[in-house]
Amino acid sequence: MHFSEFEGKIVLITGAAGGFGSALCSAFAENGAVVHGTDVRKADIKHFHTGDIGDAAFLKRMVDSIVQESGTIDILINNAGICPRVPFDRITLDEWQKVLHVNLTSIFVLSQLVLPRFIENKQGAIVNLASLAGQVGGIAVGAHYSASKAAIQSLTKTLARIGGPHGVRVNAAAPGIIDTAITREAAPGQIVEFERTIPLQRLGRAQEVVAPILFLASDAASYITGATLDINGGLRMN
Repeated sequence: MHFSEFEGKIVLITGAAGGFGSALCSAFAENGAVVHGTDVRKADIKHFHTGDIGDAAFLKRMVDSIVQESGTIDILINNAGICPRVPFDRITLDEWQKVLHVNLTSIFVLSQLVLPRFIENKQGAIVNLASLAGQVGGIAVGAHYSASKAAIQSLTKTLARIGGPHGVRVNAAAPGIIDTAITREAAPGQIVEFERTIPLQRLGRAQEVVAPILFLASDAASYITGATLDINGGLRMN
């Protein structure tokens, strides 16, 4: 899938060292974008910013640095997140706050930093990573994770209303059960059962999440904003 409009665009991707993040960085770069990635773990990309997205001061320094170096930011992909699988009655208040801070507050802070620039430029796209868990509740994941992902969908709609009159689009992608190392480690022995419950009868692949995100960020989705795109093999149908 090739999107010529990404040529020379400045793209910021959080969680760049993870499975989805690294695949997103590669896909945008292959389409000619100048990719800036960030993560607490080091990633092998040209423009990399090591830091904690839960640190608002780091986020501001990073955005200022990118704008100083490149002149602007055109696309923001809020991919980073943490997913502790802790039973509801064992979630401490500190852990609850940490998950919401990393998964949700980071999107709020980064959006506050880049949205005014997008509005000034009369263009820009944000794609936030939501989740099936935010739509149906946490089953194999913690309540704090599912709550944060549900809130991301609401925040996405608010940002879309703010940016829409200025040509700025904000959407979310909600993956279901994707075949990653984390999924197989977290649910050994349950994979076959998962596959039975999915209408397409298989787990999703990482690239099947990456491609729709590129679509949402592209001109091909120019009349789509405030939407959450389900990527779940039919496990949940609207």
